[in-house]
Amino acid sequence: MKKILFLILIVGAISANAAPFVVSDPTAQTVTHCGVKIDSLTAVDSPVASDTTGKYCKYDLSGLAAGTHIIKATYVNIDPTWGRIESIFSSPLSLTKPEVQIAPSGLVLKP
Repeated sequence: MKKILFLILIVGAISANAAPFVVSDPTAQTVTHCGVKIDSLTAVDSPVASDTTGKYCKYDLSGLAAGTHIIKATYVNIDPTWGRIESIFSSPLSLTKPEVQIAPSGLVLKP
């Protein structure tokens, strides 16, 4: 029983420390995806998230390299008749992901 409780607590702690996300304002439009463009890379499609306020872009930044980045997004609707219908890009979001810290050195035991 203690092992099961321990696993439940660990899973909860891991999910509570999720990576940061870029999130847009909600929209009432019929959209199926968000196009997310980071720096000068090609935009990638990400499924839209939704809640009671509408649909919105939510993109996980866990794989983002350290440094300064510019992120823009579009709303995309994949329509069976008209194909890909995409908005213009959003205003850019500029952010800086900090560098990984250097590990401590000189560890010793002291009485």
